[in-house]
Amino acid sequence: MSLAETATANIQQAKSKPRAALSRLERSERFWGWVMILPLVIGLVVFYFIPFLQNIFYSFTDLNQFMSWTTISFDNYINLFEDDDFYTAAFNTLFYVVVCVPIILLLSLLLAIGLNQNIRGKALLRTLLFLPAVTMPAAVAMVWQWLFNKDFGLINQGLNLLHIAPVAWLSDPDVVRISVSIIIIWSSLALKIIILLAGLQSIPRQLYEAADIDGISTLRRFFFITLPMMVPTLFFVSVMSFIEILQIFDVVFLMFDRALVEGDVMTITNLFYKYAFYLQEKGYASAITVVLFAVTLLITLVQMAIGKRLRVS
Repeated sequence: MSLAETATANIQQAKSKPRAALSRLERSERFWGWVMILPLVIGLVVFYFIPFLQNIFYSFTDLNQFMSWTTISFDNYINLFEDDDFYTAAFNTLFYVVVCVPIILLLSLLLAIGLNQNIRGKALLRTLLFLPAVTMPAAVAMVWQWLFNKDFGLINQGLNLLHIAPVAWLSDPDVVRISVSIIIIWSSLALKIIILLAGLQSIPRQLYEAADIDGISTLRRFFFITLPMMVPTLFFVSVMSFIEILQIFDVVFLMFDRALVEGDVMTITNLFYKYAFYLQEKGYASAITVVLFAVTLLITLVQMAIGKRLRVS
């Protein structure tokens, strides 16, 4: 009998053996384990799973402000894909994704690499870079409204020193998307840097020591050691960034006038808010969230598939 046949026979024999009865201690541990996670499971079912299913059902109804409905149809989805506001919101959201995600990945990786070095004031720099993650969105909006102010904002004051005309960061339709992108990038870097820094510190030091012995340059070490070892972490950060930007709401809602929020800077979540709370067309708003969920799920699955292929290769 060959080695493979022996291994197969051993596996089948192990499967055919009856499972040993759990000891009293094991049964107790299993029982208390379920007891400990039961509140979390109940919370997930009550506050996430059931509302999620309700939202899908409501997306096929004409649910109104009084939470009553009369008909079930596909009209919400048909109207959604004929709505010019939906395509405007989708374009703006796609713009933020395409512009912000690569810059967030690049800057967070470079800053994480810098913070991973032995430099003076490293702890202070880490604290300063992490501040945006613990700052309330309302405070962030107030600070950036002041920075972007056309007449006395700090950014335009700096441009004035360079003899550049002031920019209407918060009102010019050609510039407002760039303003939103800057705020998204600034506020998203902190957590990504922490995650990438943890990934960098998990790389075995022996690899770099061997590279030093072989006389490999810093650039080659980055491309042949650091970057391949960081692929799983980078894809995790990219998935997080995609999901966060697809669901961006507070920056746009707090920073700009309602006319701009419903036009030049509107995102899909702002469109949902408009129909759910201004126009009180809750069934239509539910359809918007279902489409957003489907797009987010599709992008996440594609990213995970690409990440697996790169890890395998």
